[in-house]
Amino acid sequence: MSQQMQSSERIFGLDVVRAAAISFVVFSHLFYVVDSYNPTFIAISGVFGYFGVEVFFVLSGFLIGTILLKKYLKEDFNFSSIKTFLKRRWYRTLPAYYLVLLLNIILAIVFNYDFKGWWNYFLFIQNLFTYKIPFFRESWSLSVEEWTYLLVPFILFFGSKFFKISRKYSFLILTLSLIFIFHLFRYLAYLNLEIYEMDIWNTEIKSTVIYRIDAILFGFIIAWIHYFYKDFLHKIRVYLFIVAAHLFFLQFAVMNVLRFDLINTPLYFKVFYFTLTSTTVALGLPFFISWRQTFSFLRIPIEFVSKVSYSVYLLHYSIIAVLLKQSLLYLDIEISTVPLLVLYLSITLILSFLLYRFFEKPIMDLRDN
Repeated sequence: MSQQMQSSERIFGLDVVRAAAISFVVFSHLFYVVDSYNPTFIAISGVFGYFGVEVFFVLSGFLIGTILLKKYLKEDFNFSSIKTFLKRRWYRTLPAYYLVLLLNIILAIVFNYDFKGWWNYFLFIQNLFTYKIPFFRESWSLSVEEWTYLLVPFILFFGSKFFKISRKYSFLILTLSLIFIFHLFRYLAYLNLEIYEMDIWNTEIKSTVIYRIDAILFGFIIAWIHYFYKDFLHKIRVYLFIVAAHLFFLQFAVMNVLRFDLINTPLYFKVFYFTLTSTTVALGLPFFISWRQTFSFLRIPIEFVSKVSYSVYLLHYSIIAVLLKQSLLYLDIEISTVPLLVLYLSITLILSFLLYRFFEKPIMDLRDN
């Protein structure tokens, strides 16, 4: 298949979403790179980082939900189908993850970081039920992804044996049931966990697998609607995007002013804060699904960032930011803010491209063999 044909099959809007999400995540760590202690900058960074990861979750849910839905609708959906699905997902995600994990362990040893429980990372249990992540902090979201890949296909398989209705509706019922169950887990956490600080909320609720898988499942809902009601979804995509924009403003501006926070509204913040974000992203996604073409001068940089986004996510913080700061400290070099950011972003893009081009992509190409 030619490179031109491969490029034409990409959905530009999804490249935009992926590029925007990784840009938000990278921006959220710039305060660390420049040693900023400005509370406003840090607060805005937190919102960008949180929303960027949530966008990744829903987008991932749409993509893998579409794949699983197509498999699920076939009468021969079985363990072999699940094996094929898992093989392809693991070829996509695990090799680069384990490579960067090993680099993080080496850095932890060199810089004398706490790396107790390092073996948990290899099984993605470092934040399965409780948060135990002393290093490689961005790995929390990867655990959520991997456990979704592992659990949901089997739930769909056994659920198809239980529901004696059409698979079109049993897929939707199972997805909604799982969303309800993970909300129930968060509600039980609300009843039983005494959390009054955002740092604890960030680790014990936001970054713990059993409380977050539903974020990806919201993407499954959009995948289902897009598969069965594609034309209708296309017609209302602009209206949905406008609603999503208003919900974003409501959650991150209006509700902040009205003091919807961990202390004043604990039920909302521990349970439904994530629901509102996932709903916002899910409603905005159809607009980008339908955005298939654009001018080449926009396509090239956005497609590039989209392709290397996973490598950027793995490298930008725990590897590149840490090494850059440690190197400047060791060499006793001071760089002003703008050149430092240009240097940091340039190194991030270059190393991420190298990881993608010479490691991530060649392994992905093996999936069909």
